[in-house]
Amino acid sequence: MKKNIFVLAATFIISATLLAGCGATDEKVLELETAVGLMMEAKESAEETYLDITDSSMEQKLQELEEKAKEYVELDYKRITDSKIDEIIPEINEITAEYQSLQQGFSETLEQETKEQAEAEKHMNVQCYLVNKTGMNLVSVVLHDITEDTYSENLLGGNVTLNAGYTLMGVVLDVTKASSEFEFVITNDNNTEFTLSCDDLSSLKIDETSITLRYDSESKTGSASLFVSDTSDAGTEEENVTSSEASTASSEE
Repeated sequence: MKKNIFVLAATFIISATLLAGCGATDEKVLELETAVGLMMEAKESAEETYLDITDSSMEQKLQELEEKAKEYVELDYKRITDSKIDEIIPEINEITAEYQSLQQGFSETLEQETKEQAEAEKHMNVQCYLVNKTGMNLVSVVLHDITEDTYSENLLGGNVTLNAGYTLMGVVLDVTKASSEFEFVITNDNNTEFTLSCDDLSSLKIDETSITLRYDSESKTGSASLFVSDTSDAGTEEENVTSSEASTASSEE
């Protein structure tokens, strides 16, 4: 009787060992392959979107996830068991969820950057310099886009006075390409505001461009002219550029 019990026990152990050595069932292997496939799809999608955005702050996170994903891609299915598959599938799904979360964030960033790029393409930044021939000391010069009805900030900056006859270098105009009508709104040191009609800014070049501000107190009309260069005043203007910069610096103090 004892002999029979021993034989039965040995048979059970051998059978269990043989089953364990046979590897995972086809059904479980399919579950594993599906989980790994979904993980790799999420990985590829996140990485592709990441390449399309300018933010590079998640580079290390993606590298860490790639190392984790690599472990499951390189699994030897012949040596894995059903129980092991049940154990690692949740781990794979966790990596997939992380990739999907990153993908969502990248997509939102890409959408925002695309909108900003589209908006930026509607504008052009023009480097120019302002020549003050209004006969007044100016504390504010603002570009009014009449088409869009928008106003720029004070082009002189804070605590700066552009004295009569002086030139201010390094001014940047943000011009909407589709706009066709502009004017400059100037304010003198007596806090009086004047409006100067303006040439079509669509003719402005990206390189340094002169914009000469004029005002006639008798007719009470003013203008902002592009590319105007009075030969008779050339020497005076050249001298005043340097002086204006010194005056600007002292004004900021």
